[in-house]
Amino acid sequence: MKNLRILAVSFDTTIQPYELQHFRGAVAQKVGLEHEWFHNHDNTNGTFHNRYPLIQYKLDTFKGQMRPMLLCLDNAIEEAHHFFSAPDWSLNINNAEHNLKIARLRVDSCRLNVWDSVFSYRLHKWQALNPENFEKYNALTNSIARTRFLEQLLRNQILSFAHGVDWDLNPDFELRIHSPIKEDWMDYKEKQKVLVFTLNFETTLSLPDFIGIGKGASRGLGVVRVNNLNN
Repeated sequence: MKNLRILAVSFDTTIQPYELQHFRGAVAQKVGLEHEWFHNHDNTNGTFHNRYPLIQYKLDTFKGQMRPMLLCLDNAIEEAHHFFSAPDWSLNINNAEHNLKIARLRVDSCRLNVWDSVFSYRLHKWQALNPENFEKYNALTNSIARTRFLEQLLRNQILSFAHGVDWDLNPDFELRIHSPIKEDWMDYKEKQKVLVFTLNFETTLSLPDFIGIGKGASRGLGVVRVNNLNN
């Protein structure tokens, strides 16, 4: 069991989904690239940190509008002051000026644990497959086999999340993906498309709302929503 601290801040402006990566870049520039949790680049080696991102960039949908959101987990909450202590919160997002104001702020904690009961979640635009697993997935022609394969990947990526937040999680927990599974090809980076999945799953784990799972978790992919089965 672990109590995970959460800071979620939505801003009173509107951006499009493809602008989320620009929002991430603008925030990183505002705080200074020396603060690596905001962009996850390794400034020393010129590569990327192989770690679960504790600062994530999301879209918070409110009355049909998509607002940029900053999600900070556990020890990265203290990192947030590098942004919020700035003299102004103006950002240039995709060549447009946005003077940010806080629309909604949530400071909370989630009790990460394995329970006897089952919890339901919705997983949005999950980038589950690396190139090797993409080939394995395509080689499976049976829908049941594909679902079981995705379940194992989801289990592994939840374990990566647990490791990233110092949650000592036994891998033998219950998890089940439900049909239908929606597949989409979406633009991820310039001239790059990725296969993403949107699906419902159940597990005996209590997971926080809005955390990211899988590749692109810091960029708004693989968003877990609690009890959101109808969207």
